[in-house]
Amino acid sequence: MSPIRAYRRFSSRFSMRLCKMTTAHSEKSVTAVTPIYCENSVIGFVPTHLKTSFEATLSDFKKRLTPKELNDFEFTTLEDVKKEIGRIQKEQDAFKTMMNMSRIQSFLEGMNELSKIVEVFLNASNFVAFIWGPLKFLLQVASTWSDSFDILLDAYEQIGEEIPMLEQYNAIFQLYKDILDFHRRAIRFFSGRVWRQVFRSVWSDFKTRFNSILESLRRHKELIRSKAAALHYEQYQHDSQETMRHIQQYEQDREIMIEKLEILEAAESSRKYNEVIEWIAGAPTHLDHEAFCAAREDYKGSGDWILKQEKVQNWREEDIPVSSILWLNGIPGAGKTILASVIIEKCLKEARFATGYFYCKDGDPDMNNCISVFKSLLGQLLTQYRDPVPYCYDRKSSSGELTLNSTHLTTQILDLFCQKIPKLYIIIDGLDECDTSERKQILTFFNKIVNRCDAYEPGKLRVLFISQDYNDIAKALSTAGIISLKPKDNENDIKGFVNKWAKKIQGKFELEDDLTGKIKLSTCEKAQGMFLFAKLVMLNLHAQTSREQLMFEIAESRFPKGLKEAYQRIMVRIKQNATSAEWEIAKKLLGWMVCARRPLKWQEIQGAVSIEPNEQTINFDDRKLRVHIRDLCGSLVQVLPGDRVELVHSTAKLYITSTEYVRQEIVECNLTALCLQYLTFECFDKDLEEDRLRKFALDGYFAFQDYAVAKWFHHFRAVTEHGKILCPGDREAAAAMGEKAVQETEVALAEVNEAIDDFICRYEEILEEDPVGDSKYACEPFRECSFYDNLLAMWSHIYRHQTGGFEARNGVGIKALGEVLTRNRKLIEELTSSSTSYSEKRQDLSTFYGEKRFKCPKITCFYFHEGFKDAKSRDTHINRHDRPFNCTAPDCSVAEFGFASGKDLEKHMRSFHPEISDQANSFAKAVAAPSKTPWACSMCDKKFTRGFHLRSHIRNHNGERPFACSECGKAFTRSNDCRRHEKLHSKR
Repeated sequence: MSPIRAYRRFSSRFSMRLCKMTTAHSEKSVTAVTPIYCENSVIGFVPTHLKTSFEATLSDFKKRLTPKELNDFEFTTLEDVKKEIGRIQKEQDAFKTMMNMSRIQSFLEGMNELSKIVEVFLNASNFVAFIWGPLKFLLQVASTWSDSFDILLDAYEQIGEEIPMLEQYNAIFQLYKDILDFHRRAIRFFSGRVWRQVFRSVWSDFKTRFNSILESLRRHKELIRSKAAALHYEQYQHDSQETMRHIQQYEQDREIMIEKLEILEAAESSRKYNEVIEWIAGAPTHLDHEAFCAAREDYKGSGDWILKQEKVQNWREEDIPVSSILWLNGIPGAGKTILASVIIEKCLKEARFATGYFYCKDGDPDMNNCISVFKSLLGQLLTQYRDPVPYCYDRKSSSGELTLNSTHLTTQILDLFCQKIPKLYIIIDGLDECDTSERKQILTFFNKIVNRCDAYEPGKLRVLFISQDYNDIAKALSTAGIISLKPKDNENDIKGFVNKWAKKIQGKFELEDDLTGKIKLSTCEKAQGMFLFAKLVMLNLHAQTSREQLMFEIAESRFPKGLKEAYQRIMVRIKQNATSAEWEIAKKLLGWMVCARRPLKWQEIQGAVSIEPNEQTINFDDRKLRVHIRDLCGSLVQVLPGDRVELVHSTAKLYITSTEYVRQEIVECNLTALCLQYLTFECFDKDLEEDRLRKFALDGYFAFQDYAVAKWFHHFRAVTEHGKILCPGDREAAAAMGEKAVQETEVALAEVNEAIDDFICRYEEILEEDPVGDSKYACEPFRECSFYDNLLAMWSHIYRHQTGGFEARNGVGIKALGEVLTRNRKLIEELTSSSTSYSEKRQDLSTFYGEKRFKCPKITCFYFHEGFKDAKSRDTHINRHDRPFNCTAPDCSVAEFGFASGKDLEKHMRSFHPEISDQANSFAKAVAAPSKTPWACSMCDKKFTRGFHLRSHIRNHNGERPFACSECGKAFTRSNDCRRHEKLHSKR
């Protein structure tokens, strides 16, 4: 039957039905219809709203295509699809990889029927072109990989089996809409250079939506079939009211189903996203960025000049930049980080690009490494581009890592992100703050990935590094675009800052304009492009306590000439303005900032200063600081979110340790002694009465325990590394240190000696092991010291613990100490949840232990010291340490508990979830029990449970078609396919 005859038949039925409805409901408005023309004559009518719906659906589909896809699909026909299928079959035949492509036959036949009708009643062929075009594209791409091709053919086979009889306009539209929806999503799966890597994960994630498409088609088919079976068509026409009621009910049910599906999809997507973000555990670098942006708020326009710099403008704005990698370098203190924040803020507003950034900072070795940089970038990019979430979720589930710790896996995922995200900016500030080996990995990775992206799409990935001019960085970035900051570049920024603070100084000290002008001129001239210098000088001048002191500081002979002198002036000013006690505590705190192995929290600092080693007590009431560290150390420190205390700039560490006030080796001795002595206090006794232990907890005795337990051996190792300075070995070297320095060293070593002796007496298990070979070499400078043997035993114990593998390093190395730590933490948790008579003192717990008191026991974990606000969150976290392999099946009863190994998880998946054990290898809705497959094909790797299935499969390879249609003679490989085809004749 020709398309016109087919349409006339359908249109006649619709017109008759419409007349019946109009007669029966004359008081209601008649459905608007649009005439359909063929050869200048009207052959029928189609509801106007239906035609509009077709057009809106197609328009929405087109908007989601790239210009190239739009051009490729627009004029594709069924013949083009058949030619592509023929090409694929010839190619597979040549490589002996033939697959059963007859599975797509029912889909082609159903879509061909749809195309004949749609082309007539919509007077256009482009509607169906956007079914043939995507189909051709998907077959073309998927055929390059047998796994994806097999999955795609199965999907089309299932859709083809559910295509309803096209005897209703409504059915035609819904079928068209569902197929476009399927193609829209499938195109995304097969797009990009890394589609193979993410295909299984994303396709598996699509299973719920795909099943809904099948269900929609199935319900269409059942609705039409049930009506046809119940009544002859003539009788069916007379029951138009009942018919419309059924159709309306169907539409309502379908809308409800779609709404529920979208809610389900959103919930599942959100769950996976949150778990992946937690797994990545990237550093909250957005807090740093917000702080830097806030610092610019009072100086409008500061740093904006960098956006107009020619190379930055070219890198950021041009479609194809001169260089995709840019390196901005400058002297220390030039304000590079502020300039980085300006560029980052601008890039974040660029709609075409995703943006990832990282601020490296000295003094935090756990954060200044390549894996921390990469993880932070991943976390940021995932918030902007969520397509790879299913892939990341699968990698998380199969990795066995509670948090992403593998450098190889991290770089693998970031590589995929860089290739998959259409346009991407990466900005890394302070690269010089990382160790040489770490920045080498960062530079090598981005050089490699940028070169790869530039090879097929120049400018797709753009990377900006900001650092000092170091030789290794210059060598790695020899082909990059380079911007070297000059003193005049940020001259206006420095002037703006100086002018603002000069007004504050003038107002505070009632200075004349000439004197104020002198301060501004001297500061700007001596800054030489160092914004940090201007900041330190102006803040120091403003902090003077009298006009006399100010005049002394701005004298020509006294005015600082560089960063070192600027830091020294601040140190001198702090010393002058402080009492002797305040000065001593300020030096101690600055030393701790320099040597701390992670940023200390304010409550930890308060706990540490409250320790009285000789009396073995902690007295918060009498010893805690009544002034904040900002008041003691001035502009040398900054307090960041979470009450983390850090030095103001990486250069501060260098200049503080270059003064006579803070000797790093002495501070390491002091911290070692403090930690060791503290861990021998009565509160760490194994056999302690419950009331006594509770009193210790309520008095804040455990405020410093997290740091002391986790970091004591780091400070101990640092002492041995400074051995040649602490124990020079000859009189001339000792004399060169000076009498005061020698005395300081002797006192510090005496404290270490006493602390080590007490520590070993408490934890005798350290002496149970023989010294390792390298320990004697490491401890050699201390051979003449009285504590040499104990030092040797301690060093050997630490060495064994640190080289015992990740699981060993993740636990407390001293068993007895680990047990009391667990006990102490449990008591703090109980007090947090308690409603006993001690509740009036529970408010003090926040002062001593912060708000997050439920801690992870794994010593290398971030949450060992950061903690959680409740036990449930902590327990969930710990469970992922112990049983990190999680089942990804929805509603699995053991999903919350996980498995201890990958093999256990695989066994569980095979036994309880065979339908998804191969990650979306099938879209079958029913869970099939595992079956034996003894019937193997000799021409490919497929196996079958029945011999007749194998015989049918072999006919596909051989091109045999023994089953012919009784009406038209068309031949088929399988009898089911033939019967399905014959039904189409009966429908017509």
